[in-house]
Amino acid sequence: EVTPRLRPFRLKELLPPMEVPPPSISSTDPTFVDEEWLSGSVQSVISHYESEDEDVLRVRPTAFIRCSRGGKTRALKEMARRLKSSLHASVIFVSFHDFTPIDEWEATDHIAALCRRIAFAARRNRSETYFANFSNADVKPQHIVEWLGNNPRILLIDELNVLEYYPVESKISSRFAFYLKKNFLMQKNQYFVFSSHYVSAAGTLATYLDISSPRLVSIIELPLIRKVCDAREIFNWPEMNLRHALFYGLVPALIYLARLENNGEKYLPFSKRDNGIDDCIKKGIVTNKSVRNLFSSFITGNKHSVLEPLHELMNTAENEKLRWIPFHMTEVLRRFASSNDVFPPLEPSLQHAMLKINKLFEEFYDTNENSGEAWEKLFLIGVIVRVLSGQFDKVILPLDSSKDYSISFNKELTSIVDVDEFVGRFTKPDRYPHIEIGQPKHAAFAHYDLIILVHESKKKRKLYAYQLKEGSKIPDDPVDKAKTKFEACVLMRGQSQGLSRSTKNWIIPSTSQIKEFFGESGKHWTPEEWKKL
Repeated sequence: EVTPRLRPFRLKELLPPMEVPPPSISSTDPTFVDEEWLSGSVQSVISHYESEDEDVLRVRPTAFIRCSRGGKTRALKEMARRLKSSLHASVIFVSFHDFTPIDEWEATDHIAALCRRIAFAARRNRSETYFANFSNADVKPQHIVEWLGNNPRILLIDELNVLEYYPVESKISSRFAFYLKKNFLMQKNQYFVFSSHYVSAAGTLATYLDISSPRLVSIIELPLIRKVCDAREIFNWPEMNLRHALFYGLVPALIYLARLENNGEKYLPFSKRDNGIDDCIKKGIVTNKSVRNLFSSFITGNKHSVLEPLHELMNTAENEKLRWIPFHMTEVLRRFASSNDVFPPLEPSLQHAMLKINKLFEEFYDTNENSGEAWEKLFLIGVIVRVLSGQFDKVILPLDSSKDYSISFNKELTSIVDVDEFVGRFTKPDRYPHIEIGQPKHAAFAHYDLIILVHESKKKRKLYAYQLKEGSKIPDDPVDKAKTKFEACVLMRGQSQGLSRSTKNWIIPSTSQIKEFFGESGKHWTPEEWKKL
């Protein structure tokens, strides 16, 4: 894009730094942050603001990281307003999104793009609400340095990740980082906070802030909803239940947008999600290995296991671990499994399992509040994820992680009530080792909600049986007159105890073992956790 002719800029167009007003917030939108989170986050920022670089200890910038339309802008604005009322400092909020998006011609000079937005935030003429008159202003870096003088200052940058959409030479990024560091970080009472869709933006900036030894970034996890009853009232969605909240990752902004969708409007970030998925497919990075790594991230939260275009569809915890948001990931799995543009095509059994998880998540969303089916579907998702990632635990699904198991699903046999007959319906696989999963559906079927047949080889197989209970009740002894012998009968209680144990021939995993099984993402969705909501 051709660089427009820049108009001359004068410092007299700006308010004094200490008089820059905080950003406005719509009075009609509900709040997405609670007082406990806001107070704690502001205190964290102030502690960094009051520090300065020393020989070993270097001040860390602060980052808010969350998925697209996840409430980052609102949180940053709330923080700016609280900081302004708490400190005698210039608090400046700028954005590379919304009403001040970056133009392609600005991509070759990130510093100038930042300075134009600082100037717009500090404009003296507050009736000028559109960025147009500043988008072509020749605001130079020394203008802002002179304007700031020795005033204490905190800069809040919304959607810093936008700059990564425009690849530039490393020296441009390093100059931008140095400008931030010199004017908003190294000295006491100088600081900056930024938001991003994904954690890699924080890592990139950290690298450029100090090339020889990357400066760490302090990541503050944005708040999730604490109580479903409060969310119903705040978002005016009386029909919302626990499953809905979990499906949207407990992200307040996504839940609010979902409520607006229910009113017939289009607000959820479908285009952002589609762009990320399309990017993966077009780049040819959707492979059997990358998909299995994606499932591994469900367990580990490792950001390096996730294709980078998908980072902005996930939640980011303070420890930089990524967590799945079912609303986004169901569509990722569906598109990857069914797209004709994925080449070479994924393994058929992998495709089938991905579509199965997609269906289970959708059924999880639609289950009745007290039916108990949600726990069964969530556990089956956990089993499939474990199989596809090749990561097994020592108690619940104690298989060999060095083996590459294929997977299939027994048809739902609704008329069978006998264990032996049900197991007899399992089929011989085309390859070994193989795992077949069966779900007894007849109400009279004794003891088991899930049966897993593990074909280690043509001559060796193992059977595992599971019963799912949301509460703490222990059912009767599973041993009966059936000829079928199980390797283990596992009772998955939603409200388990601190220690694992065996009783009445059930293996009962402990709370910590259940959390370990479900991993970084799933451990937040178990009945023990949702009872707290």
